[in-house]
Amino acid sequence: MSLNCTGKVLLTTNTSDDGIAVAAKKKLIENGIDESQIMLGYDIQMLEKNDLYVSYDPPDLVVRIVYDKKENGMIKMKNIMTIKI
Repeated sequence: MSLNCTGKVLLTTNTSDDGIAVAAKKKLIENGIDESQIMLGYDIQMLEKNDLYVSYDPPDLVVRIVYDKKENGMIKMKNIMTIKI
């Protein structure tokens, strides 16, 4: 399955291992994400509707799509796929 995203992709690795971040970016690119869309960080408040949030849950990447962002800042997401690293 290829990922289609026209917005931002926030990658949160939850580890200090730089190798995980590099491998995760590579897997996202292999799955159709443009490298310029991928941002490393933890601030989910920067996400908008239809952006992707990717977290590292060993040994997989869990990809979630933002389907709603409330005025109070609450973000609702749903899992759309997992990717093996």
